[in-house]
Amino acid sequence: MNNRDIHIGIVGAGNIGDAIYRLLISSDLGYRVSIADQISNTNVFIPDDDYVLLDESTQFSDFVDGKTLIINALPFTENINLYKACQKSGVAYFDLSEDDGLDKYLASFQQGLSFTMPHCGLAPGMSSIVAFHLLEKLENPQKLKIRVGALSQNASNKLRYYTSWSGDGLVNEYLGDCHVIRDGQNVTEKALTGYEKITINSKEYEAFNTSGGIGTLAKTIKEKWNDFITADYKTLRRIGHHDYVDFLFNDLQLDQSSLTAIFKTCIPKTRKDEVIIYASASGDGEEDMCTYYKVFRPKVINGRSFSAIEYTTAIGVLAMVELYINKKIPQEGYVKQEDVNWQDALKTKFGNFYRE
Repeated sequence: MNNRDIHIGIVGAGNIGDAIYRLLISSDLGYRVSIADQISNTNVFIPDDDYVLLDESTQFSDFVDGKTLIINALPFTENINLYKACQKSGVAYFDLSEDDGLDKYLASFQQGLSFTMPHCGLAPGMSSIVAFHLLEKLENPQKLKIRVGALSQNASNKLRYYTSWSGDGLVNEYLGDCHVIRDGQNVTEKALTGYEKITINSKEYEAFNTSGGIGTLAKTIKEKWNDFITADYKTLRRIGHHDYVDFLFNDLQLDQSSLTAIFKTCIPKTRKDEVIIYASASGDGEEDMCTYYKVFRPKVINGRSFSAIEYTTAIGVLAMVELYINKKIPQEGYVKQEDVNWQDALKTKFGNFYRE
């Protein structure tokens, strides 16, 4: 199969779906690309021939049929519906979501699945792959820390935060339960707990539990090592952010729709952002430690401008797509991020941006 025979469908034409589309068509890979959403196309970068308007009453099946693979860039609430259409048509499915709703749905359907790869983005996604790689470098791993932040470069409000990505996704991760490993046991902790201050590259941040960022990694670590290992994922923010969101989410106990409205309409948006990934794995000796650290800022790729959160997220899924097309990962069934070899990911056209 040559590249022109590969037809990639993107569902969701928001910032990330648009970034995925623009990265694909501006590359030299030569794939056919179509993008669909329930809103009319007003994006000057997407020609009408590549855009499919979905009727609100229409299921996803018509768009899915005939595609080589589908990338889900919709809000997490649509994961199961779109996945069902892909499974029915035998079309490979990728999504970007941190939400574990699809995992819970699939818990009793692990046999006979067409290719299924959720959590393909930044965190979970590329951060999961690098974290597992660090653990495997150690003879006797004891502790894993994954710290990821999508931050504005500047912020003058008391939150020390401007939004650069989905308000729905942000509120969802601040509300959900967080999967962690404490002394070898899988446990859940509430979002916004586990507060700490951390210094990375001489800069001080705060970090706290948020849901979804560890993906399936906690379970995989427990199954592989089954030892007194501790592993967790926390979100990085500027010092002072946590107190205000804790007030909104816990003291005021606002409902999810009210919180989402606040983060969508009341918090300034920015494209001058930065994404920080820091992961460290340590063993039982003081010198037995390895780390990964990188800061991403807005970038021009193939002549097109992207914010940091746009391209780090889009690259996460596109690296997995390239590995799938080139048969570097399994071609059927549920495939986890940590099943992917880190060096293979870095060798892809897009994954290469994650090199330190």
